[in-house]
Amino acid sequence: MDFAYTAKSRTGQTTEGTIDAASVADARQQLRSQGMFPLTVFAGTARKKKTGGNGLLGRKRRVSKRDLLMLTAQLSIMCRTGLDMAEALKSLAKQATNPTLRSVMEEVYGDVSSGQPISIALSRHPKVFDTAYVASIAAAEASGKMTEILSRLTELMRNEIRLHSSLRSTLAYPVILVSVASVVIMALVFFVLPQFATIFEDMDAPTPPLTHMLLTGAQFLRENIIMVLLSAGAALIGLILLFRTETVKRVRDRLVLNLRGLRGATRSLLSGRAFRIMGTMLESGIPLLEAIRLCGSSFKNRLYRELFVRLETEVVNGAGIGDTLAATAFVPSGVAQMVATAEQTGQLGSVMETVGEFYEDDGERRLRQLITVMEPAIIVAMGGVVACVVLSVVLPLLDVSQMAGQR
Repeated sequence: MDFAYTAKSRTGQTTEGTIDAASVADARQQLRSQGMFPLTVFAGTARKKKTGGNGLLGRKRRVSKRDLLMLTAQLSIMCRTGLDMAEALKSLAKQATNPTLRSVMEEVYGDVSSGQPISIALSRHPKVFDTAYVASIAAAEASGKMTEILSRLTELMRNEIRLHSSLRSTLAYPVILVSVASVVIMALVFFVLPQFATIFEDMDAPTPPLTHMLLTGAQFLRENIIMVLLSAGAALIGLILLFRTETVKRVRDRLVLNLRGLRGATRSLLSGRAFRIMGTMLESGIPLLEAIRLCGSSFKNRLYRELFVRLETEVVNGAGIGDTLAATAFVPSGVAQMVATAEQTGQLGSVMETVGEFYEDDGERRLRQLITVMEPAIIVAMGGVVACVVLSVVLPLLDVSQMAGQR
């Protein structure tokens, strides 16, 4: 019998196709033996839609995390009140203000109304509902705990959005400070200093060395602005291409986790996110092996992807994950012991959720401390640059006043 499936490989690539198997369970087992994680498996052939998935989202506005959070929270409330799932999806499609999300939900409602499981309907739109989301809904369908799992997904997304907002607000001040200082410096160099150059030329007097150096640089930029812009553009494109190479990406990922001064915050943040996601999926009823695969595919950092591959190998071989975590340098100390204890007590999901929340908060606190230390250094550095530019303006003023007094 043919079964249509949507599956994810270990590299994170999503594929669709059909497989011959005796049952859904047999089809899933065959896919796992091929090194793939099955997202959806159902009898029949896969349907192709003209307006689904990537094509729809490629033409319209994307669906933000906040949009998805609101949808999940509303769906959770509707399920809690006992509303039929199809009616809930229909209501959400009507209420959606984002046109892309509205179109997606209309298609999801149509699929569910025709008898398809919700997880399969959601899996047709991977740019809106990621693999972890779809797998959690599939686990909810299998366990009958849709309301509870929707609440967990809502809390998971709410924490993620709160963390991202907090990080953006923390980094906003240094960025604004550097931007304003740069604008002031450019205004002084390009518009104020040239006025003094004209005065000194009229008086037939030499300009101070600092002023002369800045004037020469500004004049070169004005006379060769096209060449400078083309060179800067070429350099930027070159850097972008360089940073897309596998070697540079690996170096970047390693620096993020091992650079002194930064590693404390990044290790806590990434580890906290990993444990929180895994804990939520385990509490939602997703098997440990599948939770590890899903969590690993959600990370862009190559060191963490390799860690989850090792964890997957340990689980397949019948071992626990505590020893592997203990042997990994970038995983915060103390985590391995808590995870090993949780494995013995059978409370791995709830413990990992708690540990993840703790380390996310710890990483956020460390990042704030780092920014607090960096702010004075940025102010001093920008102050030094501004002081040099101001001196280049003040010194000509003093010379002009002296020459005027002599005359």
